[in-house]
Amino acid sequence: MTARIDPERGGYAFANRFVDVLVRLPNGAAVRTAGRCGGMTFSVLDHRAAGRDVPSWPAALFAPGHVPPEGHLVADHLRARQLDSFRSVSALRFLTWCVLPDDDRGPLAGVRTRTRRALPGVLRALAEGRPVPLGMVVARNVLRAGDNHQVVATGFARSASGAVTLTLLDPNTPHREVTLVEAPDGWRASNGRLWRGFFPHTHVPRAAPALPSASRRPSARVRPGAPLRLAHVATGRLLVVEDGRPALRASGATTWRPTVEVPDGPLRDGSVVRLVADGTRPAAPDALVLDAGSPTLAPGPSAPDTEPGTGAADGWRVVVDGGGAWREGSRVRLVHTPTGALLAGAGTALGATFTPDASTWWTAAAP
Repeated sequence: MTARIDPERGGYAFANRFVDVLVRLPNGAAVRTAGRCGGMTFSVLDHRAAGRDVPSWPAALFAPGHVPPEGHLVADHLRARQLDSFRSVSALRFLTWCVLPDDDRGPLAGVRTRTRRALPGVLRALAEGRPVPLGMVVARNVLRAGDNHQVVATGFARSASGAVTLTLLDPNTPHREVTLVEAPDGWRASNGRLWRGFFPHTHVPRAAPALPSASRRPSARVRPGAPLRLAHVATGRLLVVEDGRPALRASGATTWRPTVEVPDGPLRDGSVVRLVADGTRPAAPDALVLDAGSPTLAPGPSAPDTEPGTGAADGWRVVVDGGGAWREGSRVRLVHTPTGALLAGAGTALGATFTPDASTWWTAAAP
C-alpha cells in the first residue's frame, strides 16, 4: 500500500544537517533539535498537497556547510515550518515519550506498546493514499529530546508472517526511500538508525510558498546565447530586472544570455561573457555592468575600447568551482573583467566585492 512521494522531486536534495537551539532551560542547558526535520517533513507535505515539487538545492552548492545558510529563502522557510511542527498537541509526545520505559511497567504502557497501538491508524491512512508524518523517538530524557526525529511514512508492505515494513521519506537521507521494520530492540531503519518507537504526528498545513529552485538539469552545459536564469546561492534569490535595474528577488521571470564575441562551443571556467537581459530593448538589449562599483544595466553594445578578447567593456569572467565546463549545476563566480570585482549579494541587495566569499556564488536556476 502506498501514498508514495517521489524522493527525487518530492524530497529535498540535501540532508538535514541544520542545528537549532529549541529552548534554554532555567539552568542554562540548551534543548537542541537535530536539525529541521520537522520543517522538511511539513514542507514535503505542503508541496505534495499543492501538487508541486519541493525546490531543488543540492548540498554541493553549500559546501562546506551542505545546507542552505541562514538568510536563504529555503532555510528560512524550513525554520518556520520546524517551529510549526511543534505547535500541536501530538508534539508533546516528543517530550513525554522520552521519560517512558521501552516495556510496560504495571499499568504504565511503554513506548513499544504505544507504538503498536498507533500502527493500525498509520497503516489505514497509508492504505487510503494519505502520507503520515511520524514522530520518531530515541531520547531517554527531556534534555535529549532534540535527538528525536520527524519523517513522512509513504507506504507499507506485509510479509507472509504479518510483519510490517514501512516506507519513509527521511530528511536525513535525501533522494531515496528508507524502510523501517520492527526489531527485538526497537524499530530499525535501513539507513542505520534504531528507534525506540514512533507516533503519528499532526501536520499543521500551510500553503507551500513559491520558492526559487536551482536547475534540475545539473549536467546540462551552459551555452553562449542560450537563455539562463541565475540564482544567488547564499540567499536563494533570483537575479532579475526590476524597474529597469538588476535586483535580487524571491521571484521573477528574467532570463540572461551569456554572450561572447566569437562563439566556440559551450562555456567553461575562464570564459568571458556579457550578461544580456532578455526583454529589455529589442534592438540593443541591456547588459549587466558596474557603474561606480554598483551593478546596473547599460543599453546596447559597449564601447570598442575594451580589454582584448572580451568583446565588451563590461565582460564577466566565469570562475567555475572546481574548474572545467560551466554546467547548470555548477557553482560559479562572475568576475568583472575591467575591475576584478565579483558580483555579490546580501539579503535583497545586489553589489560587488573583491573578497571571494560565500556571497559571491551563483548557479543556474530552474525555469
